[in-house]
Amino acid sequence: MLEVRIQDSDVRRKSNVLAVVLLGLLVAGVTLASFNIVRGQTQYNLVNFLFILVILMLLALNWFGAIRAASLLTVVLTAAGALLMSDESLATTYIAMPLPVLIASYLLTSWSAFVVAFLMIVGASVLEVASPSLLILIVVAIFSYLFANSLDRAYREIRHRALHDELTGLPNRTLFNDSLQQVLDSLDGNLCALLFMDLNEFKVVNDSLGHEAGDELLVVVARRLLACLRSGDTAARFGGDEFTVLLHRVTEVRDAVHVAERITTALESSLKLRGREVFISTSVGIALSEDGDGTADTLLRNADVAMYEAKKKDNANYEVFDAEMHTEALERLELENDLRHAIYEGGLRVYYQPKVRLSTGRIIGMEALVRWEHPERGWISPEKFIASAEETGLIVPLGRWVLREACRQAHEWRERHPSVTPLVTSVNLSIKQFTQPDLLQELSELLQETKLDPQRLQLEITESTVMEDVRYAIDLLQKLRRLGVELAIDDFGTGYSSLTSLQRFPVNELKIDKVFIDGLGNNAQDLAIAKLVIDLAHAVGARATAEGVETADQLARLQGIGCDQAQGYYFARPLLHDAATELLANVSRWPIDNPHPSEHSRDPGMFLERPGYSDPE
Repeated sequence: MLEVRIQDSDVRRKSNVLAVVLLGLLVAGVTLASFNIVRGQTQYNLVNFLFILVILMLLALNWFGAIRAASLLTVVLTAAGALLMSDESLATTYIAMPLPVLIASYLLTSWSAFVVAFLMIVGASVLEVASPSLLILIVVAIFSYLFANSLDRAYREIRHRALHDELTGLPNRTLFNDSLQQVLDSLDGNLCALLFMDLNEFKVVNDSLGHEAGDELLVVVARRLLACLRSGDTAARFGGDEFTVLLHRVTEVRDAVHVAERITTALESSLKLRGREVFISTSVGIALSEDGDGTADTLLRNADVAMYEAKKKDNANYEVFDAEMHTEALERLELENDLRHAIYEGGLRVYYQPKVRLSTGRIIGMEALVRWEHPERGWISPEKFIASAEETGLIVPLGRWVLREACRQAHEWRERHPSVTPLVTSVNLSIKQFTQPDLLQELSELLQETKLDPQRLQLEITESTVMEDVRYAIDLLQKLRRLGVELAIDDFGTGYSSLTSLQRFPVNELKIDKVFIDGLGNNAQDLAIAKLVIDLAHAVGARATAEGVETADQLARLQGIGCDQAQGYYFARPLLHDAATELLANVSRWPIDNPHPSEHSRDPGMFLERPGYSDPE
């Protein structure tokens, strides 16, 4: 009964108050009618019935949204009732007279209390029941006006705070969603467009200049954003460094694109924060109302998906939504869910690729590589599911599982093949694992659990990871070395390591990225870079390992420039643990003194011919 079919919260508030008043009058009317019936006063039955009927009609008006009409009629009803009761009891009349004054001030306008009070005094004079005591209505009107006005101001202020961002003054997510849905409901064949924006360098500003500077940046962005909008358009701060823009009058997608281009251009201009010049850029997703299903949630989702597509492209400031983006987003969600199940329910496998010492041809290590055979999609590329794991945070439990499996297998090999050259098993460590505060404790517990000698484990960290925070990386790497494990910098040559930093990194190995190995024999520059990395590794007391060696020519050139170790398809594809175990037992060394394609150059023997033994890649 108290719920009304209206959207405006202020009107809804007044409607709820009116409903309470009417329910009170209804209860009073029913009680009085019952009392009259019990006492046998049947002469009041018709009046009581009409009163209750009118109250029910007013409740119906209130329910269907005619709030002002219902409020005005309620004031008239209570005023007339108070004056008509003068025939029965003058005292009751005077007591009831303030009621319409109060109702008017709260449900109509605050100043209407004076109008009603004046009319009540005039009515009492006409009915000859007026007295100086009625002046109390003026006092009631004054207090009602002050209280109702104060209450209304407080309500509007609270409502404004609840629906606007305190920092920028823009509408917040709640108000924007409500406005968007109202616009969508009233389009009637017309178009509107939604822009979803995300600042690209906001975290850098927060981390370097502080959160107060970040707040100043958001205020500047909001001001520049408003300056780019057309008359009638709506901008909002959606949360964090995300902003949204609702374009009301759109005839085609180019209209939205023009606004997006104005916004991106305006935000690219430099600004001063705390005495420093700062540059900011934004990625914008654009979605038209015709691409949705008429709901605000769908249009926001479409624009959000398009924004993330824009973020993937370095030179793209905006992207227009199409249906394929939604399909890809659903596929990513399904992939994440399936990957989560695979991690915790044993759906992944660890493969091992041998590392060979080029001076002897002997296997001196194995690199653990995770692979995933989806029960419905088949083999899924590591690049695809690893990227998904890093984006969603699943890389931490995934990396922990791979590390445990690799340590367990390494200990098993050590037990079964003690005569083989001491193997070092390598495991890749993601940036999220590398920055975990409990990494050392977790690793120590894992080594104790699997009974693996720390010297038989090597952790591979990419060059970009260690350069993210050099001071932190040096400290952690030193602690890892004191734990006894070996350390390697993976994909070396693709980052921005300085010689000074490299000297301070306590690493055992530098791994030359495959991109440089691919060019050996065809590109003199790649050969020079590979030689530079090898010389650099030797200069800091580390080994140099080439990744992705596939041909005899590449191997020969690597030997010629002094490379220490290599791995790749030339020796063996990644193998399941059974095949890798057989390889260790049966292949003591590769004939690499005079490298050429042989039975070992492309195929380490029977291991690759068995279904499921070789890497699906």
